[in-house]
Amino acid sequence: MSKPPLIFIIVLAIIAVLASRQFIKQRRENAANEAAPMRLLSAEVKSKREFPSPNRRSRQREVIAGEEMRYEAWFHLLNDGSDIKLTVTANDYHQLDKGAKGELKVQGSRFIAFTPDAP
Repeated sequence: MSKPPLIFIIVLAIIAVLASRQFIKQRRENAANEAAPMRLLSAEVKSKREFPSPNRRSRQREVIAGEEMRYEAWFHLLNDGSDIKLTVTANDYHQLDKGAKGELKVQGSRFIAFTPDAP
């Protein structure tokens, strides 16, 4: 029997290294979020967007029914004027209104809740 080509072994090793780096990065980010204190910030919903999870960038791409979507929201912090981007759930995304001001609750880089001010 012949040995597998050396390039095949190298490609598999590179994939394994990159996958393990991504896994470790996610674990560290989750640990940092868990250790971070809960913060309440005055913020305004600057913008929001939804896009397909794999995010293929083809011009001829069509939205496929039942495809998993990701949701992001940009918040403008009223105290220091900076902007932050947070990943939100579908329910939270649909409850956010662009331009709404209120209290943003975050833990590290994790979105917890947004409570709009009463009109």
